[in-house]
Amino acid sequence: MSARNRLTGIVTKVTKDKVMAQVELICGPYRMVSLMSSEAADELGLEPGVTAIASVKSTNVVVERP
Repeated sequence: MSARNRLTGIVTKVTKDKVMAQVELICGPYRMVSLMSSEAADELGLEPGVTAIASVKSTNVVVERP
């Protein structure tokens, strides 16, 4: 991966509609927010309380499950 920073955290909020999802994570002292498709959020099983990794490159945040 070309991402420069990978921060492990806990998902605190997921707001979805039919197309897009906004996922919020707390990674240590940092609050990370990512926009992705609702389908991707569902496939990753993102919901409050799960552990996820925010991969950060520039202004883009990619979220994945460990």
